[in-house]
Amino acid sequence: MTPILSALLSLGLCLGHRIKTQVDALPRPSLVAENGSLVLLMKSVTLICLGPWEADEYGLVKTQGLRRKKIMRVKPSGREGKFHISSVTLDQAGIYSCRYRKVFLWSEFSDPLELVVTGLYDPPSLSATPSSTVASGQNVSLQCGSELWFDMYALYKDGEQLTQGKAQPHEGRFQTTFHFSLMTSAYGGTYQCYAFLRDSPYLWSAPSDPLELKVTGTVPPSPENLLFGPAAQDYTVGNIIRLSLAGLVLVLLGLLLAEAWNGCRGCPGGAPPSSDRGEGGAGGAVKV
Repeated sequence: MTPILSALLSLGLCLGHRIKTQVDALPRPSLVAENGSLVLLMKSVTLICLGPWEADEYGLVKTQGLRRKKIMRVKPSGREGKFHISSVTLDQAGIYSCRYRKVFLWSEFSDPLELVVTGLYDPPSLSATPSSTVASGQNVSLQCGSELWFDMYALYKDGEQLTQGKAQPHEGRFQTTFHFSLMTSAYGGTYQCYAFLRDSPYLWSAPSDPLELKVTGTVPPSPENLLFGPAAQDYTVGNIIRLSLAGLVLVLLGLLLAEAWNGCRGCPGGAPPSSDRGEGGAGGAVKV
């Protein structure tokens, strides 16, 4: 290898290592939707990529399978890169991420943001059992369902997603029941649910009518609560453990007494040895 080629190779390796070090040093940006990641069909949305002050450009990509499709690039506004979509279509639902450029280096991609398009189907219904007003400590179930065939439902509280559940057929409807045990004031709020198909996880129905869940004061103690409440369960478990330990101690004492009895058969005043048995008495009686 010629000296010139060796020098160029060393320079390339050095530059490559330096570039990788600089990329690793760039902080990862974050991506959010300005008014939430649930967007009504044909409405506008702005995605904001937040990076450092020194960023020269921001880029938005959409994940499609194993590939990332470039969507748009924008110049920064302060520490933000704003990507405005004026009219959201079905094709624009999905997973997005962003990154920024500093001079000629690009940062790593942000964590993914799931953009969900709503309003494609009629809204499901949402109801509470036994009531939407419950006492603290009681249980409540929320049923989200529709006569249309859906296999998934998402439950939201005060605009934030709580959970998702699989739909089950029930009396001509497809519904999911969300159970809440031992209610506290933290459960109070406004609930809504959405329906969608598992094969199209980012295309949802319109939201259900809001359900206001109110949690009032404490529930009076009842025999059922006394028997099956958390404190009663703790006492029951404790009693079972204590009884098990007591039984184990009794078994060990019995084994020790039996061992001591067998060991003292030949001792003075102890039980007579087995060789003395059967002498001078009928029926195998022990001679005393």
